[in-house]
Amino acid sequence: MSTRLTIIAGCAMMFCTLTTGVAQARTHDRKTPSAVLHQQEAGALLHEEGLRWISSGHCTRRANRHCTSFDGIRPATLYGMLQLKDASRCGLVISGGTEAGHALGRFSHGGGYKLDVLPNRCINHFIRGHYKRVPTRGDGAAQYRTAHRTADRIMFAREPSHWDITFG
Repeated sequence: MSTRLTIIAGCAMMFCTLTTGVAQARTHDRKTPSAVLHQQEAGALLHEEGLRWISSGHCTRRANRHCTSFDGIRPATLYGMLQLKDASRCGLVISGGTEAGHALGRFSHGGGYKLDVLPNRCINHFIRGHYKRVPTRGDGAAQYRTAHRTADRIMFAREPSHWDITFG
């Protein structure tokens, strides 16, 4: 069994402690406000979990729209991505994070709630087969979400070049 991430978020001073443990030890209390992670922390955790990412600008600067940055990402977003990877058993490649150039809003990329993932046959089939189709987004993107109103609500929007995933 591979090493897994344990996310313990919160604490009175908004610290985020990250430790390594087995899959059963992963914990995250979604009701507790969480601190955000920095690029180096998030990148190391994603790498450790076997998740890859690409950047058209070959960079990680948050202010550059051609980079793929994880600076300011929420621990719950990373946890959601790890759950998606485990459940789908697909190879996932992240193509967008918290970098500039995305739409603004409460549950936005810049707020640390969203990641973009490159489509592939495996993840396309998994999302369409395991999530409920909901009305098309205003920009024409097909949308899917968890069927039940659970604490782990995820919204998928199929944009032309990627899946826009909201963990919120």
